[in-house]
Amino acid sequence: MNTTTMGASASNQDFTERQKDPGTGPAILIADDDPAIRLVVRHRLEADGYRVEEAIDSPSALAALRTNRFDVALLDIIMPGNGGLEVLSAAHPDTVRTLIIVITAASTMNNAVEAMKRGAHDYLTKPFANLDLVAAAVKRAVEIGAQAADLDRLKNEVNRQLVGGEIIGRSPAMQEVYKLIGRVVTNDATVLLSGESGTGKELVARAIHFKSARWRSPFVAVNCSAIPHGLLESELFGHERGSFTGAMERRAGKFETADTGTIFLDEIGDLPVELQPKLLRVLQEREFNRVGSAETLKLKARVIAATNQNLESLVAARKFREDLYFRLRVIPIQMPALRERREDIAELTDYFVSKAVQEMGARATTITPEARVKLESANWPGNVRELENAVMRAALLAPGTTIRADDVALTRAGGVGAGSAADGGGTLGDIISARIAGWFDSPGGEEPRDLYHRLVAEIERPLVELALKRAGGNQVRAARMLGLNRNTLRKKITDHKIVLTKFPPA
Repeated sequence: MNTTTMGASASNQDFTERQKDPGTGPAILIADDDPAIRLVVRHRLEADGYRVEEAIDSPSALAALRTNRFDVALLDIIMPGNGGLEVLSAAHPDTVRTLIIVITAASTMNNAVEAMKRGAHDYLTKPFANLDLVAAAVKRAVEIGAQAADLDRLKNEVNRQLVGGEIIGRSPAMQEVYKLIGRVVTNDATVLLSGESGTGKELVARAIHFKSARWRSPFVAVNCSAIPHGLLESELFGHERGSFTGAMERRAGKFETADTGTIFLDEIGDLPVELQPKLLRVLQEREFNRVGSAETLKLKARVIAATNQNLESLVAARKFREDLYFRLRVIPIQMPALRERREDIAELTDYFVSKAVQEMGARATTITPEARVKLESANWPGNVRELENAVMRAALLAPGTTIRADDVALTRAGGVGAGSAADGGGTLGDIISARIAGWFDSPGGEEPRDLYHRLVAEIERPLVELALKRAGGNQVRAARMLGLNRNTLRKKITDHKIVLTKFPPA
């Protein structure tokens, strides 16, 4: 008598008791038209604490899989309906997360190969000589699924902490940007981001990186306009010891540091003309040399470039190579100016108010309709970055818990800015004074206490976080910037519960 027959003759009373108290562990689907198979496998898996459901044909199996309620499914190939292989084909990995183990009595090589080609996780043959083997296969699949879920959670956490902020907006212009991001994350084509300063080009570059298969590798950003021209070649490609005055040791460049990740070349329009042929060669040949070295290194990183200039005009003026322009512009993404998507200003405003509360301890949590109108009607020459600065400042300077129209200062250009002490704007001293005044005006009229330590506590955390950000997470550099020793900095990081993964290496 085989195991299937023995299981089918098991005590009905015992099996009924197990059904009354199903397991609380991972959910398993058994899809098979043979009730005896379903009975014995269910009996065995529930004994291990699994929650088990059944399907008797292909349509019900596919419907159950599409609910994504199950961690693992045991799927028979030959069932009423289109059969298990068709269910596998219809259960695409992008919509069905369940790991599928195919079970069949028709154990031919073609069936096994076809099942695996269509996305099966494992393959078992009937009759089952030992139900422990089935249980072991299910256990392995559950563990693999759990590891994949943990990886997804980790990736989402990395996205949340390292992307550098959220991309906010539901306007048609931003929807087009989202579509392009979705298309480019599945390939390694070079991307050129264009748009005015402050439109969020680096945010999009980080989103492309962290939502792609390269997310576990470095994201290295280089501002081509911020590095002296004489140092930029070494910064990009690295150098050998003695290759020029001051080169005391070999140094890896940004292309090498990026490894299999992404290198983001910001302000690419400012790349010196003499370096443009070298970058062109890197993009064409996928290789480069350190300064002073004959060794050829392979480019493994994806290249994303960004500019706020009109590269076509620079090409026409012979300030930018046309062949390099086309190499960079494989997939162009144009970032819309904020004035072109005013319908997003309300959502952005709410996000920045919340950010001011969480990160800077602002008291203002709401904004009046009049203040919203003032923000939504401004021209915003500095785009989202300028809006963020304006809203954060207004939230900090607001005397109460609501941002009023008077708390929002318009610049002469029609946007909103921080202003200066002379024109009624806010210097750091003004902001601190307003914050302290708010404590004096606290509800109840009680005299404020311990102002010095309260102020230090509020300023210290953002100051430490800013230093860590500028230092690319390097605590030694950050401590040097702050004038602290490393142990003191570590204590402040611990005291303020600062998450170090928010500051990726530069």
